[in-house]
Amino acid sequence: MAGTDRLDAGTWVTPLLFGVVLLAVIAWFFIPRGLPGGPELVIRFPAAHGLEAGDSVRARGIDVGTVVGVELAEAGVEVRLRLDSGTAERLAREGTRWWIARPSVELSRVQGLDSLLAPRWVQGDPPPGPTPASSRFVGLAEPPIVEFIEPGDLLISLVADDRGTMHRGASIFFRGVPIGTIRTADVTPDARSVRAEALIRRRFVPLVRDNSRFYETGAFDLDIGLDGINARIDSLETLIVGGVSLVTPEDPGDPVEAGAVFPVAREPEADWLRWRPSIPLDG
Repeated sequence: MAGTDRLDAGTWVTPLLFGVVLLAVIAWFFIPRGLPGGPELVIRFPAAHGLEAGDSVRARGIDVGTVVGVELAEAGVEVRLRLDSGTAERLAREGTRWWIARPSVELSRVQGLDSLLAPRWVQGDPPPGPTPASSRFVGLAEPPIVEFIEPGDLLISLVADDRGTMHRGASIFFRGVPIGTIRTADVTPDARSVRAEALIRRRFVPLVRDNSRFYETGAFDLDIGLDGINARIDSLETLIVGGVSLVTPEDPGDPVEAGAVFPVAREPEADWLRWRPSIPLDG
């Protein structure tokens, strides 16, 4: 009887173990791993713009998480999202910019056409340096003109009597070459002038010195004289939206730090256009 009991036990134990192993193999290959991901973040936006639970969270063109909920809040909506564990350390930090990717038409460019027919998604851009961890954010009301701020880029402020050619998205030029972009333009708190935030790309940062000058670059430069009217069009871009040009003297001053403020002249002085400084640029 004892031998019979051992034989009966073996006849069902072996298939059971085989079944457990088979289920484990199936789970390994077919059940997605890492779904719980990293921490859950809460981002407040003025509106959801069609965003739904299950939509993607992206950064630099790759999926880094999932939207898990969209709820009404006192002022706007709160979007809850869960990041993948591998990206949480970089994105769940103070200074990360968040926005809802959607089509946007500016005077100087068209953005987000890939989201015209596709579902919306939440786009993240981590801060350039180390910052404290955070789980709550206030998202941008609209997609930014400059999606990525790289380490070494320079943020400065430009101030003028009125906006003029300092349109959001307009370029900053040096000798006709775009070296930066105007990110925002708004009236100052005292309503006496307009302040624009501009980004200078890292390679061209050495061009900006404390004695540099900025002036408006309009669609046309008109010279009315005895010989008639001479018109010069700098480029198709300035023809449409204008921009701001930078000049630096033959004897460049000291480099500037982030937050430096420069006035913007209506037009350049004659001497400015003759300046030809020799300034080495990064690769």
